[in-house]
Amino acid sequence: MGSCFSTSKSVLPLITSVISSQIPLTSQYDQDSSLLLNPYMNKIHEIITQKEFDDLINKKLNVNVLIVCDFYANWCPPCLQIAPILYQWALNDYKTCVIFLKINIDNNIDLTNNFSINILPTFILFKQGKEIYRLIGANSSNLKREIDKFK
Repeated sequence: MGSCFSTSKSVLPLITSVISSQIPLTSQYDQDSSLLLNPYMNKIHEIITQKEFDDLINKKLNVNVLIVCDFYANWCPPCLQIAPILYQWALNDYKTCVIFLKINIDNNIDLTNNFSINILPTFILFKQGKEIYRLIGANSSNLKREIDKFK
């Protein structure tokens, strides 16, 4: 897998309806009552605003939880390749211990600039409201290793 350089120009999105129609952004809590402890787990959150990001990162409930932010674009092939892996992790492997956020760089210029995102995908791991690790590119094995280390 590789990476894409981000641009400020609008680029036609790749056809993603097949992927997005098969992968839910949220899941049912009926399967595991422990998921009710933190409603941000067992799903992927699409972050729309800087305020929404700040509120979620700094929320007392999430302060000791690993938060993985995926900066991506719909036109980035490596971003599209790794997306199903992240959804599987959010719904299975890390459903009770990691919060996953997706941040579309074309819709979140402020967040993209604040974190100096120039290559896609970029993954930033947060704990206690602070950045603790950054991975550039769609290397799922390296990302999994770092998640396992910090969760």
